[in-house]
Amino acid sequence: MKTSHLLAGLAAIALAAIAYVLTRPAAPADGPPAPSATVSAIPITQRSVELHVSAWGSVVAGQAETNIAMAAPGVITGVLVHPGQAVTAGQALAVVAPDPQSIADLRKAEDAARAAQAQRGHVAALLQQHLATTADLAAATQALDDATAALAALHNAGTGENQTIRAPFAGIVTAITAAQGGVQPAGTAVLKLAAAGGLTVLVGLPEADALRVRPGDAATVSLLNTGAQLPATVAQRAAMLDPQTGLVDVTLALRDTAPLGEPVGVTITTGTVTGYPVPRGAVLNDEQGDYVYQLDTHNVAHREAVHVLDAEGGTVVLAPTLDPAMKLATTGAYQLSDGMTATLQGAGN
Repeated sequence: MKTSHLLAGLAAIALAAIAYVLTRPAAPADGPPAPSATVSAIPITQRSVELHVSAWGSVVAGQAETNIAMAAPGVITGVLVHPGQAVTAGQALAVVAPDPQSIADLRKAEDAARAAQAQRGHVAALLQQHLATTADLAAATQALDDATAALAALHNAGTGENQTIRAPFAGIVTAITAAQGGVQPAGTAVLKLAAAGGLTVLVGLPEADALRVRPGDAATVSLLNTGAQLPATVAQRAAMLDPQTGLVDVTLALRDTAPLGEPVGVTITTGTVTGYPVPRGAVLNDEQGDYVYQLDTHNVAHREAVHVLDAEGGTVVLAPTLDPAMKLATTGAYQLSDGMTATLQGAGN
């Protein structure tokens, strides 16, 4: 009897143990958790973006610069201005005294004119006496006209006279090119004068950037000393490299005045491109090329190869091959791999 009760008890315990094993919660599986990374993500929008090239240079006289020369030979006795000085139209720039040869040439021309005048008078008197012909009078008249014209030309040039060289227009003296003292021939440049309204900007660009620039392109010129910004237009692109800098010179026409010699920074708009502007840090690179990660609605990362159309500052423009419905991983994207689930930074906070 006791044996049967003992067996029944053991059977009940065994059944209870079996029931516990079958109904208890499953133990967690062994192994590491699924990989994840915390990133930031942004929506992407396709739009048209301006393309730019940037360069450094300065304000120069360029084609606005003119040589102010002596109209007649003489001796420069005084230069009344200095480089960098602004002058008004008609302002005295230099004083030139006649040299001995110029004085002699003027006296000779004056004597020739008086002699021609006397000769014509003499021939006219002879004609009245029928001792000369009208042809003789015509020749004497022509000789007088020639002598008078030669004398007038010397007077107009200031030959043999004290000269004051004056500014033909308002501008800035950029250089003094002739020294005082000593006889200088006619045509000697005394100084260079740049018209204030015709100054230009000269910059140098690497050849690859220069090839993107065309005359007529709009630009913004930043004056580095003051921070002022001025509109400008590309006027010319050189057809060769500067042998000293190895760069291509580009000249820009200013639409406003600026101090001659001012250092500047220039941004030239070379066109537009359509694509996705994104932070530069979102674009990764490996042996397969440039790529990004896009996140689907479950925040699963998808690697996408991309083509960079342009890069400027902290922004790059990607060709429009991405899915605009998916966000783009930015900060922390380097932690991702294809198929990894991402945690968005700040989610749930």
